[in-house]
This record gives sequence, structure tokens and C-alpha cells, in this order.
Amino acid sequence: MGSISKSSKNFGFTIILYLHSIFSMLTITSYAVELNTITTTRSLTDGQTMVSSDRTFELGFFNRSGGISRNRYLGIWYKKISDGTVVWVANRDTPLTDTSGGGVLKLTDGGILVLVNSTNTIFWSSSKSSSYNNTLNSAPVAQLLDSGNLVVKDAANDENFLWQSFDYPGDTLLPGMKLGKNLVTGIDRRLWSWKSSDDPSKGEYSYGFDLRGFPQIVLLKGSVEQYRNGPWNGISFSGTVGLKPNSIYTYRFVFNQQEVFYDFELINSSVFSRRVMNQNGIVQRLTWNYKIQDWTVYLNTPSDNCDFYGLCHAYGICSVANSPECGCLDKFMPRYPKDWDTADWSGGCVRRTPLDCHNGSSNGFLKYSGVKLPDTRYSWFNRSMNLKECETVCLKNCSCMAYANIDVTAGGSGCLLWFQDLIDIRDVTEFGQDIYIRMASSELGPIRLNHDRDYANENERRDIELPLLDFERIANATNNFSFYNKLGEGGFGPVYKGVLEEGQEIAVKRLSKNSRQGIDEFKNEVLCISKLQHRNLVKILGCCIQDDERMLIYEYLPNKSMDCFIFDKKQSMLLDWPKCYNIINGIARGLNYLHQDSRLRIIHRDLKANNILLDNDMNPKISDFGMARCFGGDEMEANTNRVVGTLGYMSPEYVMNGFFSVKSDVYSFGVLVLEIVSGSKNRGFSHPNHSLNLLGHAWTLHKEGKPLELIDASVVHSCNLTEAFRSIHIGLLCVQQCPEDRPNMSSVVMMLGSEIALPQPKEPGFYTGRKFAEVGSSSSQSESCSSNQLTVTILAPR
Repeated sequence: MGSISKSSKNFGFTIILYLHSIFSMLTITSYAVELNTITTTRSLTDGQTMVSSDRTFELGFFNRSGGISRNRYLGIWYKKISDGTVVWVANRDTPLTDTSGGGVLKLTDGGILVLVNSTNTIFWSSSKSSSYNNTLNSAPVAQLLDSGNLVVKDAANDENFLWQSFDYPGDTLLPGMKLGKNLVTGIDRRLWSWKSSDDPSKGEYSYGFDLRGFPQIVLLKGSVEQYRNGPWNGISFSGTVGLKPNSIYTYRFVFNQQEVFYDFELINSSVFSRRVMNQNGIVQRLTWNYKIQDWTVYLNTPSDNCDFYGLCHAYGICSVANSPECGCLDKFMPRYPKDWDTADWSGGCVRRTPLDCHNGSSNGFLKYSGVKLPDTRYSWFNRSMNLKECETVCLKNCSCMAYANIDVTAGGSGCLLWFQDLIDIRDVTEFGQDIYIRMASSELGPIRLNHDRDYANENERRDIELPLLDFERIANATNNFSFYNKLGEGGFGPVYKGVLEEGQEIAVKRLSKNSRQGIDEFKNEVLCISKLQHRNLVKILGCCIQDDERMLIYEYLPNKSMDCFIFDKKQSMLLDWPKCYNIINGIARGLNYLHQDSRLRIIHRDLKANNILLDNDMNPKISDFGMARCFGGDEMEANTNRVVGTLGYMSPEYVMNGFFSVKSDVYSFGVLVLEIVSGSKNRGFSHPNHSLNLLGHAWTLHKEGKPLELIDASVVHSCNLTEAFRSIHIGLLCVQQCPEDRPNMSSVVMMLGSEIALPQPKEPGFYTGRKFAEVGSSSSQSESCSSNQLTVTILAPR
């Protein structure tokens, strides 16, 4: 027999895969007989299905292996959408096999479902739930509800459930299904992963409530904690970054004497959304995308390194904005400094001044803000006490290490106390809370900006060329820094919207007490931006320096940052080409002012889409000068041993050698231009035909004479092609590998505003998918790299 060609083998293999997928689908969905209910006289056999009245869900027998395994399972899957996603399995650990014969689901006179084989051997059975009225007024009936809940009920009473599948979740949480525990019956509703994509038997991961201390949801691998949500604070779970009000679903947390649970309901009944614990230990929020006919991920848990349980150990605090992520809380230090320097954080942190409570020494509490509250396993709580009463109780007990409010709404209420070392703390972008940690009395002064100097120093106050606003005025303007006034958060700390008494809208950046990065940002931004004035720079109105408070007050820009428009498919429809071109020109003019026309030459060092704010008329304003460097005279460049910035925007010479200049900002501007034109991010860009990033893709299209293919579809219809092609060309000139080849910003402004001939660009820096260009394409928001003994701190866009 002649040899078979490689292409023939591949074609044959493709056919096998295709037939395998078809067979796999058929083993789930191809049934001839549909039932409405199961009764004591009408059973469900393999080959029949039960369908909910609105035809959203279907119950029947299935095999997920496409014939490779003969295991058969009784389960529920989506019928209304095409992929047949299984959401519940009855006999997940006891499959029917070839030797056991065909399966039959029966309902007994006592209202119990039993799954038997041809010899009447029971493979699975339900039970009567003591949480429901077990008194039957008529014969029992089993029915699949529109919610996907399989129930056994009294035929004469739709509300009298004897049993329901929602009490026994598999790997999926559906709308209306409770995740939690019935404290009366002991039913513990938690998610369990499948062992594999083909095997629904219980895997090693589970997700549910831990009720030791104040309730918290915990993800376990076996019995080992992998992640926890943090305690509920009246708005959300304090450590769940992505759980916030949205247009897809509402959610709630219930905790009373009968039960504790979390559940969610869909806002729009035409939307399909679910939470799934996958076999790799990731809890995903998935929503069905009708356009691509597949599930899209709305939220992953854990979502970044700081989500992993106890990464920084006792009294450590994790922040994805820092590199490395782990630091010690203020007034604490590493227990084993040498280990800490090698990123071994297992020893955690200890108080700089040890407690001596038992010998009569005075103690007190320091407030730490914007954090995920620690593990509550060893906690005590009282929901009727106020914060002052909470402090009194904790102070009297030397074993009490910290206290906090349970509920942060309406000014705060309830008391939560911790009686062990504080574990699993992180900076939280949203919904972070205040916690008061026990300290020796000598440590109870205000948390200073650093150990050597403080901005409350009167000489330093006089050096600040900004109006000083008092704390009360800002607190009143922001409704006492209400959660509902919060606009977002960066490495500096939270940002709030406010309205001054005269009606002026403001944005307030409040220095986080735990932000190592924010202290330096505050000092740098006050001294730098207070000397700047340009229509394309965000305007600073004043600052607050009072006790341990540090705040910057800016003009409020309602359209927020540019990335909210260019990278969002819906919002990008609000941008036409004239607006995009105006944004490009405005950024160029603002940057040229920093480099050439301001009193000091300023290198921004963190120019990115997140740091370009848009006013009412979509005019761009450069913001966030925390990383900027100011130069006087003829200085144009410098070196640093600590590189800070954001991957995808940093120039090669800066990342590799710590060398930065005005040309570093030019490189970042070039990246911005290509992102605006294409509507795509440089960082994490992907293309089916190559592994280049956005710069490499633009470079390739330019060389091939096909720049039109780079332009975002949302602006093509309004596009001035000459301006667009010229913008791409200028963007490529700005991102050239060698800084001396890049134009300065005054030349860029001139090139954008004229039709002068442009030189041909050379190859860009970081365009082939190398380490520094592509690091961060995963969900992690922070990376630490080293090159030539440099410390490289990569900041995620905020």
C-alpha cells in the first residue's frame, strides 16, 4: 500500500473530529419523545426528555465523551441555545454503563425520584427535603421548571415542593439558585467542579460558604483555601473586584436565623447567564453571546495574583499596582527581611513596635482604608453594635487584633472583631473598607508620608503653589466620600466626584493610607502639575493637607478616560473620525507643551489611554503626573534604577536600560495614535495570521501598502483617509526602535497640521511579541522584570 500524504492524514483527522463533535452533540440533544411531567405511572426512559414549558431547559440522558466512554448520565441542559450546555447532573458519581442496561427515571408514591437500570438497580435517588411541607394532598409529580429547577411537588399544590435540584448544585449556579446553607435543615448548597470536561463526577474544587466566624464564600482545592470573596459589607463582598451593579443581573446576600446565601437574578429574561466552577478551579460568570453563538466570560474568580488566598501572609497587603505585589501594612515590617527580598513572603509581617497589652501597656487602633477585609474564620460579630462600641469591646480584650463595621451603607453599622493574625488583605479597587488594627500607643500618630518629612511642615506648605482646601469642605462636596460618589481608583488611591458649595463639579484624588506608590505620586504631582497650565492638560484646582489626609482636587471631566471609548465596541460608536483626529492633535499639543513650552521640561513617563481624560466636547486632557520627572535648563534625559510605567506604552530603551527622555514620551504617543486609529490595544493584541502585537501589525500593513486595514470599522465611514493614513505614518515614526530616529513633539504637531512629506519609518521597538511587549496578556495586572540590575515596575492601566 502506498504512503498516505500528510494533508490526507490531516483531512481524515479533521473528518473524525467533525463526526466526533456531531456524535457528541447528538448524544445530548437528539430525542424523539418529550414529556411534560413524570408521575408515579409515567417514567422517563433513555431516549425521552422532559422540557420546561418555555423550552429553555431539557432533562434527559446524555454522554459527553462522544462514544469514547459508554457512561450515561441523567442531566439538565439548555435547549433554547444551540450548544447543549449541561447545568446539572443527577448521577454524577454513579454513571450508568453498558453492562447496567438502559436507564429509567421513576417517581415513587412517596415522592422520591429514583434512577434505575434494566434490572431495577438504583443508581441515584432524590430524598424528601425537610425544608418543605412533606404532606401530600394528592399524587406527587416531577416537573422541570423554566428556571432549570427540577422539582417534585404535590400535584394539587404548585408551591409544595417535596424536593428540588436547586438544593443540590453541580458545577453551575443558575439565576434564582441559592449558593449557601440552610441553617435549619443543614442543606449546604455549594458548587463542585467536574473532574474533566467529559467526566461530571466531583472534581477537587468546591465553592461555597465558610460559616466559621462571619460568613464568607471560599474556594477550596480539597480542604486548602485558594480564594475567598471577603465578607459582605452591605453593597458587595469586600474582596470581589468585579461584583458591582450592571445591566445583566442583580444580586443579593441574605443572612438570618434560617439561612445564609447569595443568589442572582437576570434583569432581562432574554439573556442567558450563569456561574460555573470549571475543572481548573476558576469560577466564571458566563453570558451567552447570540452573535458568535457561544459563551463569553464576564468575570473570572480568582482574577489576578492578589486574589490567591494569603499570598502575602500575616499583616501583608497585596496590590497589583505594585511590583512585587506584596508589601507590609504601614507600621509593620517583614518577619524575615532576607526571605522577603527574594519574594518569599511566607513569614508574613510583624508590628514594628510589638504589643504589650497584658502588662498594662496602652494600645490603640490605626485606621487602614480601601482594603479587602481579612479572613473572618476567627472572628466575632454583632450586627446591632456601632463602631464606637465595637472599639470599646476590642480594646478590653488583648486577643482582639482588629475591628471594622459589618455594613458600610448609611454611615456604617455592626461590629466585626478579629482574634488571630490578619490574613489575606489586599488593596481593593472598589468596595474596599476601613479596618482598625491594634497597635502600640507609640505608633498611634498620623501615618506620615515617609519617615523623614511631612507635608504638614509649614515651609513645605508655602512651597506649594496651589490653593489649600480644608478637609470638611471636600468631605461635604463628596457626600463624606460616599461609595456612590466614587469614580474609580488608581495606585494613588480612590477618586471621588464632588460638588463644591458654589456648584462647581470636582474630582478628588484621595491618598490611600496603604498606598506605597501613592505617597510619592502625591508629592510629585503637587510639585509638578501646580506649575502647569494648558488646555490639553487636566486642570488642578487645589489640594488638601490636613492631619494625615492628602488630597488633590481637579476639574471634573464627565466623559472619563479615553480608553472607555476607543476600546469599547458600544462606546466607540460615539466617536467619529473628526473627534479621533481632534484627540490625537490635542494629545500632541499637550505633550509638546510639557516637553518644550512649560516653565519646566516635563517627561510624563506614564502616557497611556487611561491617562487621557475627555471633557464635554471630547477634547483630550493629559492627566496623572505621579510618575512625571521635571527638568530645568537644557536637560532632556536621565537614567533610573527603578523603571515605572505600563506595558505596551514603554519605550525599549527605558524598559531595558532605565534610560528615559522626551523621546520616551514620543514612543508612548505613537502607541496611542495607533490604538486610536485601530480601536485595539497594543498590549494583548492578537491576530489570526501572526503573533505580532499592534505595532507589528501596523508596521506590516504599512510595508504592504494596506494601511486601510488598520482603521477601526466604527470610524471608517466618517474617515478622512488622508488624515488617517498620515496619522498611522506618524504613529510609526514615533515608535521607531531607536530614540534618535523618533521626531520630537514639536515636529509631530507640525506634521499633523500640514501636508509636508514624511520620512519612511524604520522598524518599531517591541513589535515581534518579545518578552516586554507581550507580558501581561493574561489577566494578571502587574509584572516584575529585571534587566541590567534595574527594578522594573509595570503598572496596569487604571
